[in-house]
Amino acid sequence: MNILIQSYNTCIQNKAGGVQHRIRKTVSALKKKGIAVEYFNQFQSLVDSCDILHVFGYTCENLGLIRCAKAYGKKVVVSPVAPLINGWKIDLYRMLSRFPIPTTYKVIIQSIQSADLLIAETKKEAEFLKKHYRVSAEKIKIIPNGAEENFSADDSIYDTIGKKCKYILHVGRFDKNKNQLNIIKALKDTDIDVVFIGGASHMDMKYFDRCKKEAAGCTNFHFLGWLDADSELLKSAYANADTFVMPSYYETFGLVILEAGIAGAKLVLSKTLPILDYDAFKDCKTFNPASITELHDCIMKIFDQPKSVDLANQIKQDFSWDVVAQKHIECYEELLG
Repeated sequence: MNILIQSYNTCIQNKAGGVQHRIRKTVSALKKKGIAVEYFNQFQSLVDSCDILHVFGYTCENLGLIRCAKAYGKKVVVSPVAPLINGWKIDLYRMLSRFPIPTTYKVIIQSIQSADLLIAETKKEAEFLKKHYRVSAEKIKIIPNGAEENFSADDSIYDTIGKKCKYILHVGRFDKNKNQLNIIKALKDTDIDVVFIGGASHMDMKYFDRCKKEAAGCTNFHFLGWLDADSELLKSAYANADTFVMPSYYETFGLVILEAGIAGAKLVLSKTLPILDYDAFKDCKTFNPASITELHDCIMKIFDQPKSVDLANQIKQDFSWDVVAQKHIECYEELLG
């Protein structure tokens, strides 16, 4: 079994890095299980030499490659990582695709519908693909992202923020959807320390500046900027966090939630997140992301509660990269017969 991996052209350029992290970890886990996997190189790779082309991310860039693989009689798997928003636009452009009008949506729809198998990360993503891309349920498998226990409990996070204390952690790109501003508004009049890891793209700098302006004069907020996935400081931040907060209005999955949970943090999550479909998160505190009061109250209720190892153990069991890789292999084997 030979698997050829492709993604969108700027995948590695994205500092937030969720897709590239998922790809690299999936490839590494597959190789550990003896599967031959390689990354597509447009100047060297021959689609004719693989058994399956696996494309991560839905963009308009890979339709030609998908059609080439199909022409060679190869199976195509697409992990769309589909944002679960603007379904009405997809419906509209799907209807317009009957006419000879070139649009980005038209190419994306054709790419998804051309795949032999789609891998969704959650039930909500699977339902979204069925409803708006008109993909049959038989062509969709649900495989979550993975996580690993790889966090250092050293004190580098305390050295960075200048004190040893219990703290709230948030990791992610600053933008309106991620909703960090509501964390600041909810906790600015408290003495609870909050560590923010992540920066903003050039398109979201105004929002980032607004967050820092809201936090101005408050000594309990710590903005650490972007950290590499293998950063010891990031590992220390996860390992020592008391509580992790994710106030996003929507997410495709939310890898950072897994990483925080497996590191032992208590979780406070927006009730709109699709990861809540998994049983492991059924007892997590949830809130309306539009409500600053609900967010404040959830944090205050959970912050003084003791940590439990139950959630971390459940995540290790259900979301290990070994489990994720095995589910991919089963999908590949089923496709190849």
